[in-house]
Amino acid sequence: MESVGSFVNIKRHNLYFNGCSECEGHCCNGAKGFAASPLILEDFEEVYQNFPIVFSVNDEADLVVYVMLNDGKGHCKYYSDMKCSIYEHRAPACKLYPVSPYFEHILVDTACPSVNFDTGKVICKDSKLNQDFYTQRLENFVAKREATSAFLDSIKHEEYFSYIGEILGLPLFKYAYPSENRYIQMHQASLKHLSLA
Repeated sequence: MESVGSFVNIKRHNLYFNGCSECEGHCCNGAKGFAASPLILEDFEEVYQNFPIVFSVNDEADLVVYVMLNDGKGHCKYYSDMKCSIYEHRAPACKLYPVSPYFEHILVDTACPSVNFDTGKVICKDSKLNQDFYTQRLENFVAKREATSAFLDSIKHEEYFSYIGEILGLPLFKYAYPSENRYIQMHQASLKHLSLA
């Protein structure tokens, strides 16, 4: 697999990163297309206290879970003075960016203004990701994704969900019933952060 949109496989390219200090929050801006990011189960604990966790349905009618990073029109509410005000508690996708797992592949977003093919800190070289860009989330990612899919399949009952709106064309749903399941409880607690215009 070579690429997905502007994301390219680390096995095909040597890539470098020039840092975030000169960037105007490209990856924090919903108007640039970064409004939601898929979650795996281990992410719930990290995000629910600061971001809404919502559900959607993909083209294959599979249930998918996302963290809503912003309103799809502007920057994340935590983006201030060209930096993240909750940097240590930002969402997993933010911690990884411009790196992203995709099934068994590791990709890098070449649309990030700080990513290039020539100078800066090495992101990946000779098909290997630099340790500075590696997080524990990448370990056994396929198994983690499969466990998340199995959980989503177990709760996929249309009558349990209610439509809450959409963002950038993505229909959003919430689990509409009380539950003892810890992931559902984190999802429901996280909805206090949801703001859809």
